Amino acid sequence: MSLHDRSWIWNSQWKESPSETSAGGFVHFRRQVDLAECPSQPIFISITADTRYKIYINSTFVNYGPVKGDSQAWYFDDLDIQPYLKTGRNIFTVRVLRLYYGTRFGTSFPRMPQGGLRIQHSRDLNDPPIDFSIETSESWETAVDTSSILPILEDDMFLHIFEAVDMRNSGAMQWIPATPHKVFTAFGYLSPWHLVPRQIPFQKLRPAAFSAIHNVRSSQSAVGESEWRNCLLGTAGQAHPIKLPAGTRHHVEIEASHHLTAFLSLTFTRPHTAGSVIKITYSECYEDTLDSPHFLRKGDRRDTSKKLFGPYDTFQFRGVDVEQDGSTAAYRRAEDNLEVFTPFHFRTFRFVALDIEVAEESDLILHGVDVTRTNYPLDVKAHISTDGVDQGLPVQRLWDTSVLTLENCMHDCYEDCPFYEQLQYAMDTRSSALFTYYLSGDDRLARQAIVQIRNSFQPALGLTASRAPCEHLQIIPNFSLFWICMVVDHFQRYGDMAFTSEFLPICDAVLDSFKRRVHPELGLVRCYETDDFWDFVDWTEAWKPRGIPPAGKRTGFQTFSSSLYAYTLQQIAPVLQSAGREGLSNEYTERSASLISSLRQRCFDGEFFTDGLATDAPLSEYSQHNQVWAILSGAITGADAQNLLRNALSNQEFTTPSIAMSFYTLRALSLVGGDLYDTHFHDFWTPWTDQLANNVTTWVEDNVSQRSDCHAWGSAPIYEFTAEVAGLTPLTPGWRSISFKPRLGLFKTMDSKVPIPMKGTTEMAIAHVRWERKNMDVVSLSLDVKKPSGEVFDVPVILKLPGVEEELVMSSFSRELLSVELKRIM
Repeated sequence: MSLHDRSWIWNSQWKESPSETSAGGFVHFRRQVDLAECPSQPIFISITADTRYKIYINSTFVNYGPVKGDSQAWYFDDLDIQPYLKTGRNIFTVRVLRLYYGTRFGTSFPRMPQGGLRIQHSRDLNDPPIDFSIETSESWETAVDTSSILPILEDDMFLHIFEAVDMRNSGAMQWIPATPHKVFTAFGYLSPWHLVPRQIPFQKLRPAAFSAIHNVRSSQSAVGESEWRNCLLGTAGQAHPIKLPAGTRHHVEIEASHHLTAFLSLTFTRPHTAGSVIKITYSECYEDTLDSPHFLRKGDRRDTSKKLFGPYDTFQFRGVDVEQDGSTAAYRRAEDNLEVFTPFHFRTFRFVALDIEVAEESDLILHGVDVTRTNYPLDVKAHISTDGVDQGLPVQRLWDTSVLTLENCMHDCYEDCPFYEQLQYAMDTRSSALFTYYLSGDDRLARQAIVQIRNSFQPALGLTASRAPCEHLQIIPNFSLFWICMVVDHFQRYGDMAFTSEFLPICDAVLDSFKRRVHPELGLVRCYETDDFWDFVDWTEAWKPRGIPPAGKRTGFQTFSSSLYAYTLQQIAPVLQSAGREGLSNEYTERSASLISSLRQRCFDGEFFTDGLATDAPLSEYSQHNQVWAILSGAITGADAQNLLRNALSNQEFTTPSIAMSFYTLRALSLVGGDLYDTHFHDFWTPWTDQLANNVTTWVEDNVSQRSDCHAWGSAPIYEFTAEVAGLTPLTPGWRSISFKPRLGLFKTMDSKVPIPMKGTTEMAIAHVRWERKNMDVVSLSLDVKKPSGEVFDVPVILKLPGVEEELVMSSFSRELLSVELKRIM
């Protein structure tokens, strides 16, 4: 038995050369296999790489991966390669993107100290034998890409996956036998890559197209707007090539009908001579000239009189006249006649600017730009319809925009914003996961996120990272509490104690770290005395530039931290009861009660809660946030909570929540009861409808920095229309019983569908809620919960209507509510 793992290979000429000019590069691998007969049975391989790979078989793209990993879990993919094989010679090519280890670049992509590629055959004992092997070994050839680098761009602070390609250097590649890593794995020594099978489905790929062109400028008038339109608009294969004369320059801006995350491929006829250059700039919108890279100025996103800003790729053409040795990697067919630029990683954009400089010696012919959307394969099962605009609220646009925003923030992880960071933050992901549960019922990406953030736990601190997986450790202490809330949310909706129990020790450790920060006399969570950690709360104008309430520094305490800690203790206590850990559950309840008492005593001035200690608090230290979290933590309840929230939301001098924190304002409106939620509902969406008036197609990150135009925490309409308006929430873990509290007064008609997980299967039941106000005296209400087969899904349903006793009803029922009941509802 070998003491070494030699299944990983790499290129011995690769230099791990961190610099301030490039974040990494590419390494090519290839292997030829001759088959006397094409196999008829599936042929599975497992494949992974550090940092990312693309595999092609016989010039056909097969897959892109792996899922982002870290030192705790490095994912591999299982692929069936049989459909790509043929009789005769088969060419396997893999392109690996390698980000340099130990740099400040490529934050979104964890990597180990050395690069590598690993391919192994995956066979069960009963599988028939195969007479060839493509497992990684010295039999593979490899070459360092000499034509491409990953430059450090001013407009790119996190990703560093944009490319500067000079195909004139492609002929300098030197193909050599691959070198296996010799990883000692005996006596408890572990590989740097702890291999784990992929936990989520493969990405969904769909063709897309551009819809409009703008601001065409060419140095020669013979190339006009109509020629560009014929070339660039429409679906792949329908474009008309455009001839750009030698020595000319061109600029054109292309618009997609909505925000996209997509792979691009630009195809040209290979020019006779080298030297032509194209720059492709990616942007989410038109905007004013930048005042600061952190605080942008945006208005109408389609105002073409403004400018497009963003990161970019550059591609310099090789041409026919540059000598090649014929040893390039075959990633596509007809490569000799064409030059094709396909950026390795997907790009995020709504607008793309092309700047083309044609060499003096030969024309350049552009055949078109192919666009392939890529997202997590979200199967949308929820539906909402209110029969058009009701009370001026564009319900369908709110819903559709929320779905698109969420989709574009889901790839191999949840992402805060696909344009800038592509990072999985705990606070953001809690909201995104909840929206996903209600939209599709699919919990696979959420389960992976819970595991990945758990894996980032720092024992010496008692905290998780704020975001994971990630190359650079960042600590936002409060985000560890949002991660615990993610664990609770999942248990409430899926009831999977076997899964949940894995995380309870880390939850306890996080909660203990907050307990250690509680002041022995004041009973509140103290602020950290060091600036090493980021005490972020929310992006607001009053708390610029870091999103931290100034009261924390003045008083040494943030009311928000104590409220969130108390809330989290209350959230997880019932989970521990279900796990049979009653003692710890009771301890959490007692801790929460103590915190609530201290909040009322130290952070409440008799009318409102302050951002820090209430003593001598200036008006600038009052926010709607801390009224909301006082309610959510239980520091104030009943009629007092209603009055507090009503007065706080009408106080124009209080700091107001951003799009992100507005979700919790809605939770407080729901929790206090009465008519507050319904009263505020239609006007609450003004920040969202204002965005629509500015021609956004996905929800913005916030209105302070105006940075990202796609951030999934803005997709709150998904939750509100399903959980609150349709009124469906799990009453017991795993939806074993359902709370049905429809808000009949908000809309005259409602037709909605909500997926309900069925224990023991991945299939979803669908709860169909309908009502119609027939006249001022009668509302017809119905609920049907059915399995995919059409059978009724038997589950207890508790009907809750205002002023009416709770009632146990069947999971398929209908009734008409008369005027006496309606007066209590509307």
